[in-house]
Amino acid sequence: MADALAYDADSRTPVDPAQAVSGMQIGIVLIGISITLPLMYSAGELAQGMGLRSALTATLLGALALSLMSIPAAIVGAKTRLSSYMIIEHTFGYAGAKFVNFGFGVFLLGWYAVTAELFGRTLFLAAGELTTLAFPEWSYTVLSSLIVTVTTIYGFKAIDRLALIAVPFLLLSLAGVVILSLRQVAFAELLNMPGTGEIDMPTGVSAVIGAAIVGVVLTPDLTRYARTTRDCVVASFLGQGGGMCIAYIVGMIPVLVWGELEPMTYMILMGFGGVALAVLVFATWTTNVINLYSTALASRASVPLGDYRSVVIVMGVVGTVAAIVGISDQLIDFLILMGLLVPPIAGIYFADFYIFGRRDFSEEHLADRPAIKVSAVLVALGSGLVSAWLYYAGASITTIGALDALILSMLAYSFVEFLLGKRAKHPH
Repeated sequence: MADALAYDADSRTPVDPAQAVSGMQIGIVLIGISITLPLMYSAGELAQGMGLRSALTATLLGALALSLMSIPAAIVGAKTRLSSYMIIEHTFGYAGAKFVNFGFGVFLLGWYAVTAELFGRTLFLAAGELTTLAFPEWSYTVLSSLIVTVTTIYGFKAIDRLALIAVPFLLLSLAGVVILSLRQVAFAELLNMPGTGEIDMPTGVSAVIGAAIVGVVLTPDLTRYARTTRDCVVASFLGQGGGMCIAYIVGMIPVLVWGELEPMTYMILMGFGGVALAVLVFATWTTNVINLYSTALASRASVPLGDYRSVVIVMGVVGTVAAIVGISDQLIDFLILMGLLVPPIAGIYFADFYIFGRRDFSEEHLADRPAIKVSAVLVALGSGLVSAWLYYAGASITTIGALDALILSMLAYSFVEFLLGKRAKHPH
């Protein structure tokens, strides 16, 4: 799978069906992507704010919604064999796709900054517990970002391959943390522990969805390698749904048992020490290399200024400044906003593919399309803003903001396209 992805990573052409793999393989890759430090923090915040019983319900509902949204995106990837960028370009036009990629770049940079801040905090806590060093926390954030930036420029392929080793170790160590935690406090007792009441169910579900919604929209990047529609369903439920459940559950239980939100702190309390540091640092290092790499690609796709190396450095510096300012303090709010503004992108290419049957993704067809599909861009922007307004006003169709945004964009785009098509047939 990794070789296949590397082989066709930058191609604008369909994947050779001979490279197709099973849904199980794709799902495992998606699970590995799900296990990140920000998600562990988010899980801990949900557990503290809602109580374990409600937080588990929010996680299951969010994971189910992600799986159901992922399936149509996965099938589009499998049928076209194209990357999400090419699908978006066919839908929004060459210039319109630049607007979309700019938005993705902003979200990815925010995710990079959140991870950089938590990475620096982990190093700071580890240094305090395992050494006598007394540098300020921001210096560790700068150091971690420097390591990530240099790696992204020179060593992405190496760190990507090493991630295949790090993820299983991370899963094993987190499983050990959960098992040892449950020896301290019984699961039934944890279920009855009340939360602070600061997070309600719609907010919790929206946070879970927001944590992976960009990945849902970009699902075709992986499922273009899927063999069949059934593999798309397996990958969606196993990877998007199962991955989020695993990431959140292993992040919730230790926080409630040990009363500590910081993974490094509760792992040290459990005696993991240096092993915990190695696992958390390497896994976070790998994750943020991918975040910065994706940010740079999205930035260059939308604003083609400077070479790849220069863009990586600039994005690394901007992300580091945001991390030092303290963007992770608004982690839940950031995830909710992502869950409202990103789904319309998928909703529009779903409508194009499934409702209007626009399935010609050839280079010839792309050359004939307008540079910017104005209706797609305006509906995506409008649907995102209206969905955000509805959510923050306390109004909802489905009680899940991300689903509202997806459905609203599909309906609005279909209505606009119907009117435009009718007008073209009957001009005045």
